[in-house]
Amino acid sequence: MDWYVVIPSALALLLVLSGVAALRTGWIVSWQRRRVFRPAPYGWGQLAIATAFVLQAVGQLVGDRATRAPLGVAVVLGLLGGLVLLVLAQRPRQDR
Repeated sequence: MDWYVVIPSALALLLVLSGVAALRTGWIVSWQRRRVFRPAPYGWGQLAIATAFVLQAVGQLVGDRATRAPLGVAVVLGLLGGLVLLVLAQRPRQDR
């Protein structure tokens, strides 16, 4: 199998596992615990980035250029949306 399909798929799997753990239990990986103040947006951001990685892997398997272009736009929007959620999760609450 080609590496440009395997690597995004493996990253997506790791991000899904971490995102679900952040949403269900509030668990954050150890190197992010000091920075993340809100685990729910962090988990949703990881799931959005994982979805973007899956769409990227699917886009590599699709041969039609008319289908690949909207998938590329969806990947970029998913990555940006996930990044915004990750940044918002790292900002402290205003009531503190």
